[in-house]
Amino acid sequence: MRRFWLLLSGLLALIGMTAGPVSAQSVDSAFSDTIIKTLGYPEVQVEVSPDGVKAPATLAEGYYLFTLSATGDSLAYLDVVQPSAGLSPDEELRLMLDAGRNDLAQPDWVYAGGTNTPNPGETASFVIYLAAGDYKIAASYYATAQGSEEIMKLLPLTVTAATPEAASPAANAEPPATVTLEETDELRYLVSPDPVPAGPQIWKIANTGMHHAHHVVMMRIPDGVTADQIVAEFKGLMSGTPAAEPPLYAQFVWVAYAALQSGGQTTWAEFDLTPGTYATICFIIDPATGQPHALNGMVTVFTVV
Repeated sequence: MRRFWLLLSGLLALIGMTAGPVSAQSVDSAFSDTIIKTLGYPEVQVEVSPDGVKAPATLAEGYYLFTLSATGDSLAYLDVVQPSAGLSPDEELRLMLDAGRNDLAQPDWVYAGGTNTPNPGETASFVIYLAAGDYKIAASYYATAQGSEEIMKLLPLTVTAATPEAASPAANAEPPATVTLEETDELRYLVSPDPVPAGPQIWKIANTGMHHAHHVVMMRIPDGVTADQIVAEFKGLMSGTPAAEPPLYAQFVWVAYAALQSGGQTTWAEFDLTPGTYATICFIIDPATGQPHALNGMVTVFTVV
């Protein structure tokens, strides 16, 4: 996610525009927890700081509400993952940092889902289901300034088989989503309903494919802009073609995000969107082409009313 944003920012700067995608003026967070925190899910607090990561080492299987926070004037990233077998701790860390920072997903890893804090001092929450097994909590800490070092940690997480007596009622029930965002192997997003109702809504973000991992970068965009226009501008920027004045991307505002998830995985998150036009964009790199999924058409525009 961040690598492609920084590349686009540099390209726009070369043509005289400023569009720092992680700068304060380009972030208008739509993260919300007014509904999802009332549903009774066991909450897992993940706190990230320069001193390390605080997170549980053991959970019983079931649905969990994860809440991510970072200390100080910094941001945090989180994904719950299952690395491929046979890797050393250093290799796991390097590959996970590539996934979170550089959008280079590993095809033989399982990414269960996660998030990124939108602004310093703010939290981000999501719900995922954890089946029994061994996982890693991949969490990182980084400053908002471009070029700042990202510090990532991988903590072991063991999920044990739950007994009916131990599980809470909410831990066995899927969140009641009012909006669905499907990610497909055809490199498409499908949003329903469209238009999306304004206000706090629980989104079910489901990767229904099996061959590609995806994430969700959600932007508020000018009314009338189409997905084809966004793809065309990205392709032009990557090839050095001069963009329109002003470039479309310079007018986008980052509002929401859901971290990398593999085929068959689902994340639930709450977003509070105001009326307008929005785009969901996938910047994950396709290993077959070396290009972000967005350049292959994984951009969808929808409206909120």
